[in-house]
Amino acid sequence: MGIENWTRLITQGIMRRWAHSLAALPVRVQRQAREAWATLRALPETVREQVRLWRGQTVALPVEEQRVLLAAFYERYEQLVELICDAAFAGTAEPFEAQYATLRSWLQRAYPSLRPYLIAHLNCDPSDEAIGLQVQGKPTDAFEALFCFETLAELIQADQGDLIGRIERTRSALYRYADYLRHWLGERNEQTF
Repeated sequence: MGIENWTRLITQGIMRRWAHSLAALPVRVQRQAREAWATLRALPETVREQVRLWRGQTVALPVEEQRVLLAAFYERYEQLVELICDAAFAGTAEPFEAQYATLRSWLQRAYPSLRPYLIAHLNCDPSDEAIGLQVQGKPTDAFEALFCFETLAELIQADQGDLIGRIERTRSALYRYADYLRHWLGERNEQTF
């Protein structure tokens, strides 16, 4: 018996017991229970997607979603680069830490969805992996190396002269990926007419 069948049987048993106990509850509690059950019913799709990611199978984003996410990512990426440069020129990262924390958390959430696409256009450098090994204990690519530090001060202090090169490589990857999407969408639109 496969894991999906096993999970389905367990879920069906829980649903039956849930329905019997739900009928005995007051209306207000029934409504809250139904809302909770709706949330639980949404989980198997999420779990299935997570298992596919664990097995190395990506959950591919449609091209239009890639374009929208890339535009939002690029905007925040440019804000991050501007923060890094401002902090380096100012000599202190203190006034920029709150904005860095906000950008960092958003970029860390969004990057895994774009990573398979961006990494194909990224020129890799051993210094990027070294930063990740030093900070997180695992290798990172150039994008992750820009926002793997907890604070902006740590990022600037860890720079050994390769930060500008990392920024140039990541910006170049963003440009190439955007060009690829524009080209792909252009060809697709021409074929539909």
